[in-house]
Amino acid sequence: MNVLVVDDQYDVVQGVIAGVNWQELHIDNVYPTYGPDEARAILHTNQVHIMLCDIEMPLENGLELFKWVKTQYPAIECIFLSSYSEFEYAQEAIQLGCFDYILQPARYENIQASIERAIHKIHADTHMQQIYEYGAYWRQNEEFLLENCIRSFMLDPGKQPQQLLRDLSNIHISVSPHTQFCSVLIQLTSANKEPVKYELRHVLTKLIEPFELNLLFVQLDRVNYLALLYTEGVFDVHITDLMKPFITAIQNELGCSAACYVSDIGQPDKLKLHYKSLIHMRQQNVALYSKVFTMQQLNQIKENFYSIPDMQNWSILISHGSSKTVRDQIHSYLLQQKQLGNMSAEFLARFHQDFIQLFLTAANHMKLEVNNIFFEQYPYADYIQAYTSLDKMIDLVNFTLDYIEVHATEASKIQSPIEKAIDYINQNIEKNFSRAEVAEAIYLNPEYLSRLFKKEKGISLNDFIVTRKMEISKSLLTSTHIPVHIIASKVGYSNFSYFSQVFKKHCGLTPIEYRQQQES
Repeated sequence: MNVLVVDDQYDVVQGVIAGVNWQELHIDNVYPTYGPDEARAILHTNQVHIMLCDIEMPLENGLELFKWVKTQYPAIECIFLSSYSEFEYAQEAIQLGCFDYILQPARYENIQASIERAIHKIHADTHMQQIYEYGAYWRQNEEFLLENCIRSFMLDPGKQPQQLLRDLSNIHISVSPHTQFCSVLIQLTSANKEPVKYELRHVLTKLIEPFELNLLFVQLDRVNYLALLYTEGVFDVHITDLMKPFITAIQNELGCSAACYVSDIGQPDKLKLHYKSLIHMRQQNVALYSKVFTMQQLNQIKENFYSIPDMQNWSILISHGSSKTVRDQIHSYLLQQKQLGNMSAEFLARFHQDFIQLFLTAANHMKLEVNNIFFEQYPYADYIQAYTSLDKMIDLVNFTLDYIEVHATEASKIQSPIEKAIDYINQNIEKNFSRAEVAEAIYLNPEYLSRLFKKEKGISLNDFIVTRKMEISKSLLTSTHIPVHIIASKVGYSNFSYFSQVFKKHCGLTPIEYRQQQES
């Protein structure tokens, strides 16, 4: 708030500026001027709320200046500071609409008190103007304001049910503290690009019409809508029974898939609690199932749906260059869990934790630098929130495996022949290949590669291949329930009997005996 001081006497102006505690009044700027022309110049270039003005000044008095101010800036409050006690001056000032008339000399405390009263009047006038404008706006925008008042009630923890009832009453919607409500959160899981608010409301209105239910329909954002169904009596229908045909109808009529989250029935004082439960249900629907969810289902969510995937084997495959295979297996695993109905936020959170541990372990084994990738190359917020959506989780999986694949390829450009041979073995572990095929893949003579391998690793190339296959077999036997004959095929043995012989020779036990020993 700003104040203009007008007086032709320099000492008077400076005395007022020094004598009033402007900081206590929360005044931002005080403009000193020494005549009407200078005052007009300030008014043209600055916003002024209060004018302190002398009456008797050369060329033009303060009353004439105030007349001009009232025509140009009618909201400005004027306080006259005058040494003239003649009644005529005060009478004319009052007739012009001045806020106060103070005889000089006056105590600065009195001047400050008058300014404070003027400030209160300005605030009160501003508030009344806002109320008037708000009322006119309310009448012209009832639907928009309905949405706004319901949104603000749901999101503002300080707003009480009584305030919602008053706001609804102001737009002629009658509800009482005993009105029965059922809240439904509608989430479009695959939406038409065109706005569908009115179409959705129309479909729902037709469905509830036979049951004499009232409806408040609010668009929360581009894909989320809140339907408040209410009645002064009792609900004669289960809302879940209405929302199932609603999902079918909008799919057929609008081409939209939707999930509907249905609350319990309760009075207005339960609305916020129910809304929070609906939001929690929506957060659990990370796979965007198109169906009806209830609060009873929310209470039945169990964590034991999470079946730990074969992270150890994935880590081995990644660190040995088979990230594409791991990507396919992870996609398949997540899709299978979605189809089984096991997908929830808790499920993805646990998978997220296990997968990141897998990624870091594999990257460390491959000596890749990954400390800052979730700050510099991938949005940190997306990394942290990946468990909130199946699509986000798949995006994170794809990014991390792409990162490993690209950087592993760069590292391979400076690999030694032995490292290249080992990479070929790891990437083709499911195949039945020979020493000659390994040598051919890295453009070396088989005999030369064998001698080089034995010299550097202390083991023959053929023995290394068998050892590597047996290590993976042992990992699969202990960490999964995959049948033994399938494990044999996964490490390149089409003959199960021969696989068992090789395994026993290497480990001292048959594959079945080894699994039983590990389980016990």
